[in-house]
Amino acid sequence: MVRVTSGAFHEKLSAGNEEIILNGPPGDLRGHILVSNHNNDTLKVKSLPLSQDQQLRGTAGMDASLNLSCRLHPGEAKMVEVWHQVDSFTAPGEYENTIMVGGEQRKVKIIVQGVIEIDIHPRHFVFTGTNAGTRHTAVFMLSNLGNIPFQVPDVKHIAALDMDLICRAFGMGMRIGGAGGAMSALDEVAKNMHANLPDWANAEIEENGQVLEPGAKQMIHLQITMPKNSDGKKDYGGNVRFWDQELTYMVKAQ
Repeated sequence: MVRVTSGAFHEKLSAGNEEIILNGPPGDLRGHILVSNHNNDTLKVKSLPLSQDQQLRGTAGMDASLNLSCRLHPGEAKMVEVWHQVDSFTAPGEYENTIMVGGEQRKVKIIVQGVIEIDIHPRHFVFTGTNAGTRHTAVFMLSNLGNIPFQVPDVKHIAALDMDLICRAFGMGMRIGGAGGAMSALDEVAKNMHANLPDWANAEIEENGQVLEPGAKQMIHLQITMPKNSDGKKDYGGNVRFWDQELTYMVKAQ
C-alpha cells in the first residue's frame, strides 16, 4: 500500500474534470473531489498539495494542503469529501487556488463565509448598593473572533429581580389563598409578584456603536442604574444579553 500525501506520491492519483469547490467558514471549508487510482498499488490518500491565493493564510502550524481520507484499490474511483482550514480572520469572499494531482494542476475555488463570533470576559459581576438610582459599572473585555467587523450593540434596559421575589410570592400565596384551592393560591401569587416586581433597570454601554475589526479587542463599560422602586434592603440579580452572549450580575444590599 502506498500512502499519498501532499509531500509524496500524489502523482500516482488522478482526479476528474469537475471544478473543485470548497465552501464554509474559515475553520471548516468543505467540498468533494473525484479521485481515481490507475496504478497497480492500493493507495491510501491523506492529502494533496495546495497552492494558496496570496490573500489566504493557512492555519498556523498546518501545511497548505487539501485534506481527505480514503483508500483506493487498483482501478477504483471514488467521490470523496475534502476539507481545508484558513486563518480565522480571513475576509468573506471567493479565492482561487490550485492543487497538484496526477502531475497536473487543478483549479480550486474557495468560498469563505462570514462569521460573527465574539468573546467576553468576565461574564459575572457583583456590586453593593440597591437603593433606587444607584449606578454600577461592569467592565469587561470584548474580543472579535470572527472574520467581519463587529459593531458594539446597545443595551437600553434590563431586569433587576429581587432574589427572593418568587419564593416569597409563593409562600404568601399559599398562606393567604391556599385554603381556597390552587387557583386561589395562584391568584395571590400573581398579586404579590405584581406588587413587588421592580421596574426595569436602566442600562447603557458607553462604547455603543463603535466597530471592532476582526481580531481586535476593547474594554467595554456597561452602566446599570437601579430601578426607581428598588428596595435598599433587598438583594437583586439579573442577566444582560450582549449579542449572543450573556452577562449575569448580583447587587447586594448594604
